[in-house]
Amino acid sequence: MQKLGRFYSDPSKQPHPQWDVVSAEFFKKPVKLLWAMTRARWNLNALVAIAAPLQVKESISLDIKSAQKSSKSWTVVVYAPPDFETITSISSLSASGKNQWESFQLQPGIYLLGLRYYDWSDTVELPAVKVDDVQVVDAKIIPVPDNINDFYHNLIKRKNFLHVWLNYYVFNLLRYKQWLPKSFVEKVFLPVPNPETKFYYGALRKGEALHLELAPSLLETHYVYFSLLSRECFPLEWYTITEAEHTTSVSKAKCIYIVRVHQKFPQAQLASESMKLAVV
Repeated sequence: MQKLGRFYSDPSKQPHPQWDVVSAEFFKKPVKLLWAMTRARWNLNALVAIAAPLQVKESISLDIKSAQKSSKSWTVVVYAPPDFETITSISSLSASGKNQWESFQLQPGIYLLGLRYYDWSDTVELPAVKVDDVQVVDAKIIPVPDNINDFYHNLIKRKNFLHVWLNYYVFNLLRYKQWLPKSFVEKVFLPVPNPETKFYYGALRKGEALHLELAPSLLETHYVYFSLLSRECFPLEWYTITEAEHTTSVSKAKCIYIVRVHQKFPQAQLASESMKLAVV
């Protein structure tokens, strides 16, 4: 099913690449929803945009000034289709801030850019992109209402047997992850993660909730995001955790949770004792 994504990385089908914001319009075609549900587990707390396909001989360059004025916390990741291997990335944590354009030196091939704005402004600018020093993607200014990600709530209404078939295994994978190699679970469950985010994830049965205890200093240096997905990996609930002790709502059915911990500052360190999670 992942090979359905080849339509999205075929230069002959999209000769003029541009930024596509992940939205209800983006998922209007059923094939795109299937494509998304075979890989990443929904970054519901970010404004996400994709630029593809980019046919590269030597380099990709980004006008990062657009990102810097649009979001306090941003990341751009370079992926290589068809398996969407993470090649490299740049972010608000790693960019020097001295240059308007930042470049990636790459092997010849076809690539996809994944942009994430976390703490964004009311209006954002998606950056211009150059391939081999030729601008191929124009900057794009868009208004961003507070409810821009509310469309995720409606995706579960489109559930059918294919979605159940694609992700029915995930609950068992996470419920019994302690018996499986950690690297295997990560590769299967987080195929295209943000390299600057620490992930905690697991499964909740009906009647269970997740209890979190955070060191107060953690909330000063990191964003902590909670997401709850259905057994089929459709989004159900998501929000930012802002208190040192928090218990989620009780699960009404078998569900999957993801906690993302993302740095606010380049030197911010995540100590192992900074966060404790328990299923209650």
